[in-house]
Amino acid sequence: MGSVKHNQSCDQYNHINGDSDSNIINWYNKFHRIWERSDYLFGLLRSTDDFYRQPIQLRLPFIFYLGHLPCFSWLQFQYLDGVNKIIDISYDKIFQRGVDPDILTGIVNHEHSSRFSINDEQEKQYWQTFTVESVNEYKLKVRLEIENVLINGNLNFDDIQTLNILNVALEHEMMHQETLMYLYAQLPIEALRLDIMNEKDFHFSHVTLPLPDNKWIVLPGGQISLGKPYNEEATTFSFGWDNEFPCEPTYVSSFELQSHPVRIGDFLQFVLDNGYTTKEWWDHDVFEWIIESKISHPISWNYDNSYRVNFILQRNIPIEFVLDHPVIVSQTEAKAYCRWLSKKAGYTIDLPTEVEWVYAMWDWSKCIPMALANDNYNVNFCHLHTIPINSCTDKNLQWQGSAFEWTSSIFRPFSGYRGSLPTYPGYSSDFFDDHHFVLLGGSFATDSTLVRRTFRNWFQDKYRYVFATFRCVKRNEHTDHPLTMADRERIINTLSNPNHRTIPSEYFYDAHGSGIYEQITKLDEYYLYNQELKLLQQRAIDMKNTILEHSNLQTRSLSSSKIHIIELGCGDGSKVEAWLSSWVKSKENIPIIYHPVDISQHAIDSLIQRLNQTIGENIVTEHVNPICSTFDQLYTKLNIDSSEIQVVMLLGSTIGNFSSFDSNHVKFGENSPVMKTFRSIRSNLKIGDWFLCAFDICKDTKTMIQAYNDSKGITAAFNYNLLLRLNRELNLNFIITNYQHYATFNPLLQQMESWLISTKQQIITDENGFTMELYPYEAIQTEVSAKYTQEDIQLLMKKNSFKIIECYTTNDHYLPYTLCMAQAI
Repeated sequence: MGSVKHNQSCDQYNHINGDSDSNIINWYNKFHRIWERSDYLFGLLRSTDDFYRQPIQLRLPFIFYLGHLPCFSWLQFQYLDGVNKIIDISYDKIFQRGVDPDILTGIVNHEHSSRFSINDEQEKQYWQTFTVESVNEYKLKVRLEIENVLINGNLNFDDIQTLNILNVALEHEMMHQETLMYLYAQLPIEALRLDIMNEKDFHFSHVTLPLPDNKWIVLPGGQISLGKPYNEEATTFSFGWDNEFPCEPTYVSSFELQSHPVRIGDFLQFVLDNGYTTKEWWDHDVFEWIIESKISHPISWNYDNSYRVNFILQRNIPIEFVLDHPVIVSQTEAKAYCRWLSKKAGYTIDLPTEVEWVYAMWDWSKCIPMALANDNYNVNFCHLHTIPINSCTDKNLQWQGSAFEWTSSIFRPFSGYRGSLPTYPGYSSDFFDDHHFVLLGGSFATDSTLVRRTFRNWFQDKYRYVFATFRCVKRNEHTDHPLTMADRERIINTLSNPNHRTIPSEYFYDAHGSGIYEQITKLDEYYLYNQELKLLQQRAIDMKNTILEHSNLQTRSLSSSKIHIIELGCGDGSKVEAWLSSWVKSKENIPIIYHPVDISQHAIDSLIQRLNQTIGENIVTEHVNPICSTFDQLYTKLNIDSSEIQVVMLLGSTIGNFSSFDSNHVKFGENSPVMKTFRSIRSNLKIGDWFLCAFDICKDTKTMIQAYNDSKGITAAFNYNLLLRLNRELNLNFIITNYQHYATFNPLLQQMESWLISTKQQIITDENGFTMELYPYEAIQTEVSAKYTQEDIQLLMKKNSFKIIECYTTNDHYLPYTLCMAQAI
């Protein structure tokens, strides 16, 4: 269709001159733009008889909407000072408000002004008492009065009430323009005029199967807010409907979201797999309704020996031509698909919550604001149909419009909600009934004005007519290395020290934490990962050759000189491929076993999955023996012959997790965490074994702080997850939104530190009698990351009977690899 344009402007009226208030001209033009679109859309109906059609029983006939749009706008304008004219006492009442009946019963549970019946014949007879001509005359009278108020009403455009009234009138009409479109989609095509539409942009082309995968995008989660704050200042006024207020702080845990909505081709597999006749996928009452209503596919499809899809102006399109379009379904159909897909995938798949969707699409990826900024979207009536999903960019979240997206969240008021706007009582509150669910985004028939972060649409879960699609979410429900009572005692003890509250950083790495850390490694600010990866790719063979040369393997039988490569804190193994390949593909054909060691089973599972894909399952089976363990318990799970060689590795910034100072602030004191760690490693090595350790060198403080406080908040989410883990596993009651992540460099102790600062007075408890009171600005330390100088490295190795054989340094000199041989103690 293309956006409807208008040529009329306020300047064409004689009583408005070039010096007129720009606000008047602006609002005058806004109303005319929307009115011209409404006239254009009503003009799609072929005859006056079609205005009495009621294509959806749960909605009123078209003639009601013809009168409702001007009636509602005038009702709003009558709240302005000095405006009290009655245009038509009968029409002003009849056309005030529409209906939203319960889908199963047809009962309207909220106040409404017009007559409503699901009996088609009764409804038609009633509405035929109103002529299209008389309703159009009423509409024109209202518009003339609105023009007069805008031009001559001396409106105060600095008044919040005035601005709300104008915006309510405009946006209400925008929303009902979309209502007209999904009503039109249910009309027989002969009821619509096709001669005034431009839909030549829709091209039929056969879609190649299989469709590209819908990628899962990992999101770390974090603190966000829903809604917007109440604002009484006109200078910073931002319109919103009552349900968009107030600002509600909240927290979202890590999750994975599909890169784009589910396509028709995806949903077709569910349909063909007896999706609509399999009771397992549906709630009990819904399934009964599905069977009784003989529903067997989405409302926009039909079946006659093959499936065909209908748009507003294009009908009976062979489904093969639109397999890559987003599917249009109700929320119940979307949930059934999720249950079906969960069974196939072997893990739980669901619809995203409102907070997950807003966080992902607006805050994290910014894909919606970027699409709006680049005019790269299918909203604003650019088309009267969905468009193909572009899977070429499916490594990132993407949004194109085309259809609203369902969430699993019940439509509800935010905390601190003050009630409806004064001029529209009951607008939202009538539907805070636990039967309506939130939809977000926008469709091809949504005005771009409504595509904003806080705008919330809502419908009943069984409502099938709205232009709505969905994408799936999966959440990590795995508990990794569950906390024991001994862990609880240690955590409670460190938390309870009022002089220095801490949580040991080893508890970061549950399944959620490991997933978030993987995201940290991909950050531009996290300088360690990319430089370390390059170093391994460039020097892994050199490191291998140095180990072989100094191990005097020439005097041994290669076949019996097995080498055990033990990586402590392996993470997801995203860097180890370069190192491991240099060994398993070596021409020396030395038998090696790689032991990735991590406290997180989730991290180990991710590593094995990655290595299976990159170096092959056969090599993994032969050369990889993963161990889920703490460092201290590692050797109880290893079986290494005394004649075999060990190469222990601490890569990344793992060594930095252990403070360099003891309790008396003595650097490398005997009881300092780093010395304990080195002694533990050295005690399990014999003379001639190897230790490869990466150190993070001291550098510009800004660079270090950015690495621990990135712009996307992933490192913050990493820290918040520590509190969430204590909530999940120890039943503590930390409220995450009461804490602020803070990262700083401590030059005295030569370490980066992460803290969670309490923003208010609060009491933390658990079910076993623990109580801790925190005051504003009191803090809990969650992380230490020690930084080193070259002199520090040499001293530390010497103190622990390691001889430095070689150092390998990254291009930026931030991260040296120190390769050492164990000596006599």
